[in-house]
Formats: sequence, C-alpha cells, structure tokens
Amino acid sequence: MTIRLFKTMAFMVILAALAIGSTAPVTARDGTSKHVTRRMALMTSQKAAMDVLTGMMAGRTYFDRDRARAARRQLIRSTGTIRKHFKKPQLDPRSHARPLIWQAWKDFKARADTAETAARDLSTRSLPALRRTLPSLMQSCLSCHETYRNTPNSFTTH
Repeated sequence: MTIRLFKTMAFMVILAALAIGSTAPVTARDGTSKHVTRRMALMTSQKAAMDVLTGMMAGRTYFDRDRARAARRQLIRSTGTIRKHFKKPQLDPRSHARPLIWQAWKDFKARADTAETAARDLSTRSLPALRRTLPSLMQSCLSCHETYRNTPNSFTTH
C-alpha cells in the first residue's frame, strides 16, 4: 500500500467518524443536561416531600409524625442546596427555569433563603402545628415559581 493510498483511507475513516459523531443524539450525559438533571432531581425530591406533608395537612393521609419529620429533614437539606444547583446559568429543553434567575440572582438567592428558613420553621410535632407552618413554605415555593419558572402549575416544587 502506498503512502498516498494510506493517507486517503485514513482521511476517509476520520471523515466517517466525524459524520457519525455529529449525528449522535444529545443525551443526559452532556455537561449541561447532567447539571439540569441534578437540578430537576432536587426539585422532584422537594415535591415528593411536599406531597407527603400536604397530604397530611389536607387529611388525605393519616398524620404520621415520623414521616412528617423525615419530609421536613428532606426539605431542609434540599432547600439549602437550591442556590448551589442554580448558580451556573445552564438551560436545557427539559428545564422550566427562566433565564431571569441569573439576571436577578440576588432576588433568586433571597427567595431560596426564604424557602430554606420556611423549611426549618416547619413544625411536625402535631397536625395543627403542621397546618399552621406549612403554608409559609408553600407560599415561598409558589412565589419563586411564579417569577422564575416558565410553566408554573397551581402548586409544584420544580
């Protein structure tokens, strides 16, 4: 095989590899998508904890102090990491985050702090205490979503 033929074949192999690579689908393993996937998981965990507490508050499920305390702990942990998960301005077609988050970062941070404080202030000692303290956390979530989420629902946490 001549050097000229070898170079031509090597060039064709490289072109084929580039063509195949450029048509590969974008997956959750891409940098932005991985970051957004973590952010979505955070909000999904918050929603799950809120579902437990709102179900108890509304009387759809029996008040269980241990489950309520576990949901409260989960909310304290997750609301405490909101700022970290949104710090980098990364968007993804699956995300509901508005770019306004990063344009009004100081306000967004303040709302995240409010949510964390409301989570810490939740009282899960009794059903009346939960009913008294959960609405402020719900309001902090709704307030943020109305401003910084593209498709706010009546009540969600992502």
